Amino acid sequence: MVHYNEFQAIVLAGGKGSRMTELTAGQPKCLLPIANVPMIWYPLQILERSGFKEAIVVVSELTKFEVSAALDKLGLKIKLEIVGIPGAEDLGTADSIRLIHEKIYTDFLVISCDLIANIDISKILNLYRKHNASITALMLPVPKVPDDFVTPGPKSKQKPETDLIGIDNNTGRLVFLASASDFEETFNISQRLLRRHTNFTVHSKLMDAHLYIINKWVLDFLVYNKNFTTLKGELLPYIVSKQLSRPKSVDDRNTSMVQVDLKEDIFRFAVEKPLDKLIRKMSAFNDHSTDLEEAYYGDIIRCYGHISNEKFGLRANTVQMYHFANAKILEWWGANGKTTEQLALLPNISSTATIHSTQMQECYVDDNSTIEEKTSLKHSYIGSNSVVESKTRVSQSVIMGHVTIKQRCVIHNCILCNGCTIEEGTELKDCLVGAQHIVTSGSQHSREVLTDADRLIEF
Repeated sequence: MVHYNEFQAIVLAGGKGSRMTELTAGQPKCLLPIANVPMIWYPLQILERSGFKEAIVVVSELTKFEVSAALDKLGLKIKLEIVGIPGAEDLGTADSIRLIHEKIYTDFLVISCDLIANIDISKILNLYRKHNASITALMLPVPKVPDDFVTPGPKSKQKPETDLIGIDNNTGRLVFLASASDFEETFNISQRLLRRHTNFTVHSKLMDAHLYIINKWVLDFLVYNKNFTTLKGELLPYIVSKQLSRPKSVDDRNTSMVQVDLKEDIFRFAVEKPLDKLIRKMSAFNDHSTDLEEAYYGDIIRCYGHISNEKFGLRANTVQMYHFANAKILEWWGANGKTTEQLALLPNISSTATIHSTQMQECYVDDNSTIEEKTSLKHSYIGSNSVVESKTRVSQSVIMGHVTIKQRCVIHNCILCNGCTIEEGTELKDCLVGAQHIVTSGSQHSREVLTDADRLIEF
């Protein structure tokens, strides 16, 4: 296993989950359970298995203690520095990186806490190294959700965001990046880009995985340019668009320093090291064969996109993707019906759980939970300190921590958030129950979000 001294790892976990507030009203987004494990465990596993010994985890100052306590229980070998940022839940990803810039002293890897994937990142690291890149981004196939997959809650016609990602088929150069929503029917490609990159594909079925390898000079540029608030939506498209640009020439005799904004000009930061420039000129390497121009056409700014060929990967940043991850995680991470080595480290039935039921199929039960007799549980996750009383049936559901499901209930394809109570004789199908909510006895609900509106507004 390689220890990547050349890169620092940063996990962004301060977001509040604005597209899934029904779930995050009761706990931080990064601690939402997937297969009874906080979702942040998955990106940390990616780093740990790739050889990283240390990582900085950026969280909201308000949740720092809670996140630290949860991570301490996971038995990870990677050393974590938990950094709390005031108001982090309202900041963009670029803002968060900027606020911790003093802790970053070299090139670095940024990964989002909601990336659920079983990937080998050595290929993207090597792509970055090979070309001494400015930024290298991981792209994953858009997850295919079956037509019969039902997301708990009301039917939604909201379409997922589509990215337009242009990647050179020969070199992996990331030449175009934008959201499809920015265009109506057509978009323009510059003639200069077409001359430089004669063979590239604009993908509409790839997603930006929010895993980036970033050159230190990009951070220096970001620190002095506070107009950028997000990495994916603002900084990365800007850097990509600047690849074909050239430094502005300044005639010292006719141009005053006042007229030249040194902080705003990206080429004041994207300066190639003399040794790197000399090596490139002396080398026979060239990244193109269409002409006799020098390698990279002399571009100082170089962005790349690595398309992973892994079978699965998603960002659990919506209710649909969160539920889909829970439904498929064991299948994705499994082989011949057995969980992978990583998930096998976490037992499906906790040693502190009390199980009286004899009818349990493919279920995970967390610490200090009780499953009473005459219950039936199938393909479900039961969080810590929860209770499922007798004569109750639970299937294809996510039950978070401190949940009580009383007698004679039927729960199918639901998400029950922290601390909620389902009273006797309740039937829930395809529902989402918010944190601390009480569902009255004998009620029947289908395709609903059951929660207190005030709680969602508050958070």
